[in-house]
Amino acid sequence: MLSVYTRHYPPCPQTEIHYRRCRCPKWIRGRLDSEGLIRRSAHTRNWSRAERLVRELERRAEFPGVIEVKEAVRAYLADQAARKLSPPTLTHMRALFERRLLPWCEAHQLVRLDAIRTPELKEFRCTWECNARTARRRHERLRSFFAFCMSNGWLLTNPTDGLKKPNAPRSVPTDYFNRREFQRILDATYEYNYCGLDCHHRADRLRALVLLMRWSGLAIKDAVTLERARLDERGALFLRRAKTGTPVYVPLPPAVVSALRQLPCSNSAYFFWSGVGQPYNVISAYQRSFRKLFRLADLRYPDGSRKPCRSHMLRDTFAVELLLAGVPIDQVSALLGHRSVKMTEKHYLPWVKARQKQLTASVRRAWFDNVRKASPDALKLEVKDWRNEMRLARKRSCKFEVHGRPKSDESRAFFLYL
Repeated sequence: MLSVYTRHYPPCPQTEIHYRRCRCPKWIRGRLDSEGLIRRSAHTRNWSRAERLVRELERRAEFPGVIEVKEAVRAYLADQAARKLSPPTLTHMRALFERRLLPWCEAHQLVRLDAIRTPELKEFRCTWECNARTARRRHERLRSFFAFCMSNGWLLTNPTDGLKKPNAPRSVPTDYFNRREFQRILDATYEYNYCGLDCHHRADRLRALVLLMRWSGLAIKDAVTLERARLDERGALFLRRAKTGTPVYVPLPPAVVSALRQLPCSNSAYFFWSGVGQPYNVISAYQRSFRKLFRLADLRYPDGSRKPCRSHMLRDTFAVELLLAGVPIDQVSALLGHRSVKMTEKHYLPWVKARQKQLTASVRRAWFDNVRKASPDALKLEVKDWRNEMRLARKRSCKFEVHGRPKSDESRAFFLYL
């Protein structure tokens, strides 16, 4: 148990060692199980700072297994690499911990891992110059790092528990290509000119890739690395195995199957990938081709503004067209490979045709009985006749017996509804 006391020096008139308000040096004394008797200077003249140092020393003595920040970061990154995460994800993690956190800790002389607490993390977060979405992802990575340290027994508490998540804006509602826009994109593939490797076949490959993503719902990573063996003789594409172990297939139109099988074969195992290098390299190359293709298509909104286009909108088009055709959302979720229907509802709920019908039926059921029983066309005709009579009565300057309302109860209710 440690305690703080004051060593008074002239001209301080106090002699009591537990007096706190003077500016004399503060010292620490007591006993720790790991170090024995302690009598040392607190290197401060503030009683509160000396007490914080006492609590820190007692905590270190109670929990001696704390390591340095460098060792914790090195172990965490090695564990993430062992999980076989994608190279871009590992790159973002190294950028946060090795290029930001470690230099900041060295600048603030934070060597031990337990020295990083919630106030220090708040100060570290103030150095981030990024948008809200990036700050939210960094917050989650920090939380994962300290949870990893707790699971290894290096920390007793997670200092990120006192950090509130950045207020990221809600995601933009999913957009898709209608049939006219999709046809314009296909026409733009014939205008596409590519200079470089594979320049003679890049337009054909890009056209086949657009058709594949539109009619299969595959993301660009799965589409670019698609194996030829997954397309059977009937023209059905094997997507994945469901949680029940049953295979999930999607039939492709004959034109799409023909475009895929007519592609020049740079690798007998894949449609688009040569099999050389990492997949994310070829994905980046096709993303650049898509950006050029969308510039050629020049899709615009009715007000003349340019429509922002992404390759993932082809997958959205696949899902939205199915939902608009009345396909149940659980079947669409299985085709998209979502973990649960909630994920599909989060992005595509506004396009569920059955839901829109239910909403319309619910609103109609909320109407009062006399309006719901009467025929809408007949009520419109009666209200129209009543308005014509009112107009003629005003012209003749005579009194009208209805006194500003239609004659029947049904038409009165419908008039109020209008």
